[in-house]
This record gives sequence, C-alpha cells and structure tokens, in this order.
Amino acid sequence: MEKGLQSTAQTITAIVLLIMAAVQSVSANSTPLRVVDTQNISQHENISRFLDYIEQRQRQFAIEDLVADQTLKDMPWVENHSDSPGFGFDTNTFWFRVVVSNNAPNVVSRLLEIKNPVLDEVLFYQVNSRGVIENVSQTGDGNPASARPFFHHNLILPFTVPPTETHYLYFRVTTAGSLEFPVILWEPGAFQKRDQIYLLLYGALFGVILVMGLYNFFIYALFRDRSMIFYSGFSIGLMLFLATIHGFSAQYFWPDISWLRENALILVIPFTLFFSLMFSSTFLQLDRALPRLNKAVVMLAMVCLAMLVMAPLTPYSTLIRACAALVLPVSLGGIVVGVMRWLQGYQPARYFVIAWTAFLGAISFYALSKFGLFSRSAFSEYAVQVGAVAEAVLFAFALADRMNMQRKAFEQAQAKALDLQKAANERLEMSVADRTVELQAAMQELEEANQRLQSLTRQDGLTGIRNRRFFDEKLEHEWQRSYRSGEPLALLLIDIDYFKVFNDEHGHLTGDECLKAVAQVIDSALTRPSDSAARFGGEEFVVILPETNVEGAVHVAENIRLAVAGNGVVTEEGVLNVTVSIGAAALIPQKDQAPQALIAIADQSLYAAKSAGRNCTRVPAQLTRV
Repeated sequence: MEKGLQSTAQTITAIVLLIMAAVQSVSANSTPLRVVDTQNISQHENISRFLDYIEQRQRQFAIEDLVADQTLKDMPWVENHSDSPGFGFDTNTFWFRVVVSNNAPNVVSRLLEIKNPVLDEVLFYQVNSRGVIENVSQTGDGNPASARPFFHHNLILPFTVPPTETHYLYFRVTTAGSLEFPVILWEPGAFQKRDQIYLLLYGALFGVILVMGLYNFFIYALFRDRSMIFYSGFSIGLMLFLATIHGFSAQYFWPDISWLRENALILVIPFTLFFSLMFSSTFLQLDRALPRLNKAVVMLAMVCLAMLVMAPLTPYSTLIRACAALVLPVSLGGIVVGVMRWLQGYQPARYFVIAWTAFLGAISFYALSKFGLFSRSAFSEYAVQVGAVAEAVLFAFALADRMNMQRKAFEQAQAKALDLQKAANERLEMSVADRTVELQAAMQELEEANQRLQSLTRQDGLTGIRNRRFFDEKLEHEWQRSYRSGEPLALLLIDIDYFKVFNDEHGHLTGDECLKAVAQVIDSALTRPSDSAARFGGEEFVVILPETNVEGAVHVAENIRLAVAGNGVVTEEGVLNVTVSIGAAALIPQKDQAPQALIAIADQSLYAAKSAGRNCTRVPAQLTRV
C-alpha cells in the first residue's frame, strides 16, 4: 500500500514538472516580437533598444540557425533596452537582431548607421518572414571603404522593405576592441542633410587642431622651445586619434592598408600619450623644478614608445586594453603635476591644469566607456571633440600667460636698470668731487648692461650672430640709404645643404654645432664694417652688402661657400664636412619699391642654386645686373 502511494506521488510530481516546463516554454516562445515600423520614421530614430542579441560562447550559430528560429523560436535571445548596447572588451562573436515592417503601400528605403566605425567585421543579413535571405552585406574596418555597401566614415547599411511585409535584420559582429553597437535608422534624405553639417563641424575641428599644431611648430622653428615641438606632435596625434575613432582615417588616410585600418588605434594612442607626457615635462619645466617626478614622467613616455614599437608584434585585443588603461593614470598624473607647479608659483601652470582637466577628463570618460563602465550617450560621443577644442583654446591662454610673464620679467629688468641709473644720479648730486670715479664705474656698468640688453634683442641665441629682427631693421635702413645715394644694394641668401639629413644622422646637438660653425665662417668672411650677416631662420642665413653689385655679391658668396666647404664642423665624431647653396641678388632701389623685392630675387637665386645640384652660387638668368 505504501509503495503504491509512493509511486502515485512520484507520477504526480513528474506530471507537475512537465506542465511547468511546458508553461515556461510556451511563455518564452510567446514573447511578442518588438517591431520597428520603418514607414513611420520620417527623419531618424535610435532603434538600439529594439535589438535582441546572442553572445556565442560555447555554441556557434550560423545564419541558417537564426532563420530557422523565426519559426521554432527556441534560441536564447536577450532583449536590449539600452540606447547603446555596450559589452566592453569582449572578443566573442555577437548576433544582433531587429525586426522591421512596412505598413505602407509602397517600397520603403532606409539606412542603418552603426556609430562605431572601428568594429572589425559586421555581416548583415536581411531575411523576409518566409525565411528567404534577400540582402547580404559586409562592412567594418576590416573592409576597405571603397568595398563597403555605402561609402562613409561610419558603417552604413542600406536596405529596402517591400509593401506590407515584415523583415528580420541580423548582424554578426566580431571585433578585437571594445564592442559597442548603437544603431540609428535613417531616412536617406535626412541622413544626407545631417551628414553635410557633421562634415563641416568635423572639418572645423580638425582645422583648429591642425592650425594649433603648425603654429607651435613655427614657434619652435623660431625660438627652439622644445615644448612647442612636443605640442605639435601631440596635436597631430590628437587629430589622428579623432579621425580614427570616427572612421575618417580608414576612409581617407589609409583606405587600402588593411593592417592600419584594423590596428591604427594601438599606434595613435601611444603616439599621442608620448607627446602629451613630453610636452608636460618641458612646458612645466619639471627637469628643474621636480627632477625626480620628471624622471617618472619621462619613463612613462618611454613606456608609450615601447608600446608603439610592440604594436606589430602584440595582439590588438591585448594592446588596446593596455592603451585604454594607461589613459587614466596619465590624465590624473598630468593634473597632479600641473597643480604642484601651480602651487610652486609657476603661473602658466594654472591654464595648463584647466586645459588638461577638460581634455583628459573627456578622454578618461571615453576610455572608461570602452570598458563598459559607462553607456554611450551624446556626452560620451562628443566628449573627446569638446575636450580637444577646449584644450586648444585654453592652451592658447597658457601661452599668452607665459609670454606675459616673460614681458613682466623684462619690464622688471628695465625698471632695475632705471633704478640703478637713478641711484647713480643721486649719488652724483650728493658728492660730485669725492665720488667721481665711483660714479663713472656705475655708469659704465649701466652702459654695458644696456648694451648687452640691446645686443641680446638683436642677437641669435644659438649662433651668436645677428638675428632676424636685426636683419629686418638693417635691410630697411640700407634700402633707404641706397635709394638716396643711387648705389646698388646686394643680398646673399645662404642655406645649409641637406641639413635635415645631417640632423637625422648626427643628432640635434651636432646640428646646433653645425649652425654655430657655419655662422662663424660667414661672419668671418665679411671684411667691410658695413657688411652684415644674420640668421634668417632655421638653417638659412642672410648677408647684406651695401654699395655692391651682382659681381661683387657673387665674389663674396663664393668666398663664403669655399670657406664653409673647407672648414668643416668639429664634433666628437671628428670633422664633418657641410656645404651651402647661395642665392645672390642686387638692386638699385626705385620709388614705390619695397625691400622685399630684393629678398624675393635672392630667394629665386637660392632656388636656382639648389636646382643646380647645391654647393654653388646662382643668380636668376633674367636678372638685370647692376
């Protein structure tokens, strides 16, 4: 009797479990599909929240499995309710699904915009309700932009839906980087209008960053301030970074180089971080103010260089995680170091701190979103662009602040000189007779200080000869004098041959020694007191020869050229020989003619000398000799 009751209980339990399983199965399979009506979308709509997804972990799914599921409804789809589904650095393959319909009596054409152009591969399948695949496309940064179904910096997938039909859109997504899959459904005309505005804004953004980089490069060329060249490198890196994450680099810069399309970020991020660290070190003068901390900053910059070198040898998924993880400590470290220098009284650091807080904060938010810690939003999408523009503007204030500080220091030096003169005058009034010698000594020191100050403003800091400012003033003076006297005025424009190659082979320090040596040879070759030599800029020098015609100018130029070729540059490696190309010109100034006319002719002559093989002197063939 007891065995019978036990058997009956077991049977009832089994039946209950079967009923519960059946109810759960029916409930799961009866979940209504979320359908997007394409006909009702006149402009655009974020349809990410209508996506369902499956992550392939152990079981691999093919498109045939998904088509069969339209009838069987037994696959473990997960509903997404986020406007931007993000999964961090997940290298598994994901399938996404969205169901669309067209209730209109005509065919509807739409565009799908995937706003993550650095996804490696996206396979797109359009399947009708009968299980027939009507459209197959492939996109992603693994494909050249020209081979994509729609030529654009983002991933665009066009499709059409016939009247009164429902279609299933499947996306097979594979990437080694951060997997974010925001999908926007567009009406084609609205997409084109929006795209024109976006391209204009992106062009302005890249233009601002590029101009800042070139501007600071020219400042470096004039004043040899290393912080400027590092900022130029950072600006270029920043522009490449923005162009890469928004798909422009794969579209325009390297469309046919597969490895760069897929791996550009692991090159651009370390490159940008290296220059940002070196800029911080030089701009804040850490080598003098915080030498130990400066060693740590330089060491971190070397780590970035090592990552750059290792990029071709390291898996993308590993290195992109390291790059994203490195951004946050660099951001915080830059802000902390800037605050420390600010507290030490270094005033330019205040704008530095504000600029890097704005920009690096935006970069940090972007990096954390790649780990899936923040969902994609309008702020996260444009944070980097806004931070970049803010950084460029605020850094301009930092430069102005530093220039203002230097101006104040110069004014203080002048005030001190005036104070010395005033004190000397007061001492003279108090005791002329018994302090004549002392007064003369003080006046002599003051005169020498003024002369040194005057000389420094017209002297090139590297070569020791006159600078561009002196040249401009001297040329204007001699031009007016020649105009009054009717005598010719000659000009030599001298350029060191292959100086960039010399710098690359022997280093910038040896290049500086080369500039000094050539400058001294040029200065020594001038025999008349009225002749003047100056540094024109970079590796170019200029010589003003009053009351000299073309033949005389060529004679002086040849003396200089032979002297440079014969002397060489003495370095630790031995004597290195260099040569120069010289353009000569002479004019008798005419009414309403500017001195720039003489410079232009000399520049033409220099170009002719370079075209003739360098290490020679030339004048334009059509030049009228005077």
